[in-house]
Amino acid sequence: GAGKSTLLKSLSGLVRALPGSSTKLAGLEIAGLSPEKIVAAGVIHVPEGRRIFGTLSVRENLRMGAYLRRDKNGIQADYEKCFALFPRLKERIEQQAGTLSGGEQQMLAIARGLMASPKVLLLDEPFSALDSLTRTRLQSELQAIWAYEKTAMLLVTHDVEEAVFLADRIVVLAPHPGRISNIVKVDLPRPRVRDSAGFVSLKASLLRDLESYVEAA
Repeated sequence: GAGKSTLLKSLSGLVRALPGSSTKLAGLEIAGLSPEKIVAAGVIHVPEGRRIFGTLSVRENLRMGAYLRRDKNGIQADYEKCFALFPRLKERIEQQAGTLSGGEQQMLAIARGLMASPKVLLLDEPFSALDSLTRTRLQSELQAIWAYEKTAMLLVTHDVEEAVFLADRIVVLAPHPGRISNIVKVDLPRPRVRDSAGFVSLKASLLRDLESYVEAA
């Protein structure tokens, strides 16, 4: 109830920001812009859940992402780069997307977003509906994709361990009313090791902060 998803929807133009508010993303004043203009500026939103076109093939889903590109050149090269990042999708390129596993569908949604060559990728709880083993594996894959692509990503999650594993900075939101309560810089080296002393300590500190909000409420 702190407004995490609403924040991403505001940044993508799906929800209008309040009058008088100023919202900048990637150096662009986006408050009041239409979703189409925000996409054209290079901000791509991957909403919560497996939002893929289930009756279309994997290739056709990726093509939908390519249609959003600001520059239509080099799309075939981006297909090849996409397949290098997501080899399992290449194996299933002509398969109907709705027949993929849950983890594969989620990676397809992210791959479709990357096909648009975004400046900023907005990810709304991308792994929340997956089992713990699949979620852990896809977190590692997303970290590898970020290391390769260097695309800025703003990810919403309620999973503290996921935040510590993936983030350079963690913005902690407190509810009722939704507000920023803390911003934590994550100085842990990559690739992150979940059972390292620094990882465990930071995770415990964040959990204590969150528990204090619950107790106050």
